[in-house]
Amino acid sequence: MNLVKWFRRNNKKVMAVVVIVIMIGFIGGSALTSLLQGNRGRLRDVIAHLGDKTKIRRQDLLSARQELEILRMLRADVLLRSQDLQGVILGELLFAEQRTSAALVNRIKQTIRQQQYDISDKQINDIYRRQPPDIYWHCLQHEAQLAGISLPEADVSKLLAQIIPQLFEGGTYSQVIGSIMSQRRIPQDRILATLGKLLAVLQYAHMVCSSEDVTTQQIMHTASFEEERVNAEFVRFDSTVFAEGQDEPDAAKMAEHFEKYKKFSAGEVSDENPYGFGYKLPDRVKLEYMAVKLDDVRTIVTPPTQDEMGDYYNRNKEQSFTEQVQSDPNDPNSLTERVKSYGEVADSISEQLLKSKINAKTEMILQDATALTESNLADMNDAMIAGLDTEQFMKLAGDYEATAQKLSEKYGIKVYTGRTGLLSPLQMQMDEQLRTLVVRGYGRNPVTLVQVVFAVDELAVGELGQFDVRKPRIYENIGPVRDWMSEYDISGTIVAIVRITEARKACEPESIDQTFSTASFRFDPNQEESEEDVYSVKEEVAEDVKKLAAMDLAKAKADQFIAQAVKDGWASTVESFNKLHKQERGLDANEPDAFRLQNSRDLRRMSKATLETLATQNQGNPTGAFFLNESESNRQFVDQLYSLVPAGSDTGKDLPTVLEVKPQMSYYAIRNISVKRLWKEGYEKVKVERLYREDVVRSQSLAAVHFNPENIIKRLDLKWAGADEEPADANTPAESEAAS
Repeated sequence: MNLVKWFRRNNKKVMAVVVIVIMIGFIGGSALTSLLQGNRGRLRDVIAHLGDKTKIRRQDLLSARQELEILRMLRADVLLRSQDLQGVILGELLFAEQRTSAALVNRIKQTIRQQQYDISDKQINDIYRRQPPDIYWHCLQHEAQLAGISLPEADVSKLLAQIIPQLFEGGTYSQVIGSIMSQRRIPQDRILATLGKLLAVLQYAHMVCSSEDVTTQQIMHTASFEEERVNAEFVRFDSTVFAEGQDEPDAAKMAEHFEKYKKFSAGEVSDENPYGFGYKLPDRVKLEYMAVKLDDVRTIVTPPTQDEMGDYYNRNKEQSFTEQVQSDPNDPNSLTERVKSYGEVADSISEQLLKSKINAKTEMILQDATALTESNLADMNDAMIAGLDTEQFMKLAGDYEATAQKLSEKYGIKVYTGRTGLLSPLQMQMDEQLRTLVVRGYGRNPVTLVQVVFAVDELAVGELGQFDVRKPRIYENIGPVRDWMSEYDISGTIVAIVRITEARKACEPESIDQTFSTASFRFDPNQEESEEDVYSVKEEVAEDVKKLAAMDLAKAKADQFIAQAVKDGWASTVESFNKLHKQERGLDANEPDAFRLQNSRDLRRMSKATLETLATQNQGNPTGAFFLNESESNRQFVDQLYSLVPAGSDTGKDLPTVLEVKPQMSYYAIRNISVKRLWKEGYEKVKVERLYREDVVRSQSLAAVHFNPENIIKRLDLKWAGADEEPADANTPAESEAAS
């Protein structure tokens, strides 16, 4: 057959195929999937609505995807990453799948804490819990367009010419834009229009997140809180000191006290509960563990041979064993690199290779442990496993004790196993063994064990992001769990796998007589449960009742102390009070003193707004409530000190005096107090910076709300066309162009 004649006869078919191939090359292989999906290929189909009038067709999302691809060609993701938090979050929303890293997410969260932005980890994690970005890009540009935000093509072109050399390492406007136009067949006006839309979205976000003006009064109030300082000299009389050794309170008084405060969490200070009493049981988990000690593993690995050490040295000497030395003793700048000799580094190489062998053997043991305990799940796929309820999953989970016995026999070392008591986040955080344990996240960043176990669905207290670890379920293996020092190859003690065997939500105690175990990991088979390993509601109530009763004695002692200190001097009176207290309690003279003269300087007041920011930032932190309660207690203490200094004065009035601080269940004998006021001159210096900071903190904090995926959908009232209509996924061509 004549090829030329065949082309002439079939030229329309050939051109259609060429157009399809070009389109696929432009928008990716996912287009082919869509084109083969029958009714999904009808680009004029209405698939969603914005409000009651604006229609979204498949063609609209295709256009949105094409525009996002243009922005990627322009390296808009890199550009947004160099902006403020609004730009960074917008970049993560639109381009996260392309370049997001654990380091970037951690940097965002660190910036939030350093700048005191009112944003939680959950809000940042929510940015990544989204549908494909096409729909958000379509919604955001539509929103900016409705607000009348647009940039002239000439301004966009001028800006692009300025930033291209930075984004493309010295490339010029004509080189970059010309390359895109020639290789992708995209007109210049569309390239500029697309970038203009992105800048309009960013400008609109800044406008709506900064719409509330900050008043002069607000600035003055904030500046006084952050700039003024309180200095105080005092002796604290803690009621705990005087409660020790008292007789047990009677049952009726304890029962009354328990009933009054059982609904509160411990440390929860309020007008109704000024002392912070509380007996509500916190969220708790019970863990089962299988662990090996690294010192035990060391006994079963072969020390590195001379050949292994020599080979390691030869492979790494240029990278790891060089140092800077002076080539000329008379010239401090004459530095040159010197490779250390094998003899100089042999010991460190030996230790490093030994640690590597220990870690490798430990990993092998725990991989065996995981395989043995998950053997009943080996033939099931993820969907089948996810479909199991807790009881079914528990029945299929392997036995830790039997597995530990097998592994001990196989490897010739002790593999420890056991179960903890019911542990709260604070108990885990304060436990000497548990507080050091971490799980390696997907981005290799360590995630604390307490954060992981309290993320279980039954509790949902811990917040886990995309670069942490997968949320665990009851009886699912977690780990390997490492001592944080072994994670960083410093020393470490244990490596383990753990699983949650029980999870209980916070609740009021069943009765004042309720007790339960709070035992931690145990590595001594002969160790028995001690009194410290048992939590007793009655004991907590008894201690608080005794401390409350001792408040009167603490006040009397504080009054007595001041009367004597005025005559004999404060230092002398502190010494005599400590001596008398030890004699009355029958304590040794070398025991720590109960009272001491303290000089606290530059104490800051904390505003309610700052506390609210801390509360936001601690959302998803299982131990966050404890730190917030501590902050509230400290806030009240400093505010009370501040109240002793009359307005317009620098020093306290009617001193010395006794001050009651209820959240700390203490009285303070105040010797002197002063305030470093923020006068007019100081205020004028910080006013502009404070005004800027207030505006920035507020606008940047709202960025996480404005660009939250769910909020975008709600704000624009996005409704999919049918109940069975699915949002476009990664394999469906995104299509974008609003039709009214």
